[in-house]
Amino acid sequence: MTTTVSTWCPETRGTEETFIVARPEGAAPFAAQLDRLFDEYRATLGRLGLDGATGVTATVFLSDSANQEDEVRAHPAFTRLLEDGMAVTVVQQPPADTKIGLLAYHVRRSGGVRTIRSVDGARARATALEVEAGPYRFLYMKNLMSPAGGGAADQTEALLGTPGRAAQSHGIALGEVVRTWLYIHDLDTNYAAVSSARNRIFDRQGITLHAGFPASTGIQGRSANAADVLLLDVLAIQGLQPGQNRRMEVTSHMNPTVEYGVTFERGREVVFGDRRHLYVSGTASISHKGEILHVGDVTRQTERAIVNVGALLANSGATLADLRYVIVYLRDFADAAAVDTVLAAGPLGDLPRITVHAPVCRPGWLVELEGVAIDGKGDARFAPF
Repeated sequence: MTTTVSTWCPETRGTEETFIVARPEGAAPFAAQLDRLFDEYRATLGRLGLDGATGVTATVFLSDSANQEDEVRAHPAFTRLLEDGMAVTVVQQPPADTKIGLLAYHVRRSGGVRTIRSVDGARARATALEVEAGPYRFLYMKNLMSPAGGGAADQTEALLGTPGRAAQSHGIALGEVVRTWLYIHDLDTNYAAVSSARNRIFDRQGITLHAGFPASTGIQGRSANAADVLLLDVLAIQGLQPGQNRRMEVTSHMNPTVEYGVTFERGREVVFGDRRHLYVSGTASISHKGEILHVGDVTRQTERAIVNVGALLANSGATLADLRYVIVYLRDFADAAAVDTVLAAGPLGDLPRITVHAPVCRPGWLVELEGVAIDGKGDARFAPF
């Protein structure tokens, strides 16, 4: 097993946040890898003094969801995740050198109310976790799938665009959505339709460049059902005051996304009284003019993606050292070793990370990075996390 952990807590002692990345190694059958993964995950929680009540979200990455997802969902340890109230996504994005991987997020706080909700307008495997802490209401919604099927635009509308349903359920408005993940089946075919539908939805509901878009990753991924074009994850936060939720950009390195017709931010910075969360969208080897840099060279593209993430964080007063985990998306899985060599030797070498096969929205982009940074540069005007 390879298991890596990143934990952050204020020096003044407050709410503790932990990210765990786990993946089995070797060529064992899937059932054995599944057992090993969850055994190690539970052992890691024990070593950290965490329990199920601290679990917030988990993403399970599979190499072949059509043959593996039902087995995962029937496993007692997976059932326990749901019983603990975690919001969980199961997605086909094959992890490097294994059949299954896990990214889990745990929060240990002294107060707060956890409530588990179903998600209106999404199929039964959707999950949601609501956390109330001080003036804030965090709603994590994962594994959202359209109940009505249809094409890419129809499913985007059903999941993202209908008030009171799916991403906007439980009183959430689209403007309160901070972060989205759009897992798109056959991305090269369907990304344009999903992106265009998102543009129309945002325009219709007043989500504009002036108001600011969510941070987002649009990436290839699928469920066990080939008819699901879109699988959606959402983080929404209510109770934020003006100045707490800020656009992240760095125009010296990456152009504004609206210049090539998409509606998401390079990142979002959410400031609390005791910390900041910096949500870094999927970031590739792009120039300040929106051009693909280092076409065909995955090593140099990886290096440039790291530079872009570092510049984005620096422009908000953070550093690569503040990242808590990284997901690495690859178009060509044969590049996994070359990309790992770059990452292992660089500033992200000790960071929890998982590398998965998941093509990016432009074929020329061979690699993309995303993650979350946390630092102690809070603002005393606001309540703590």
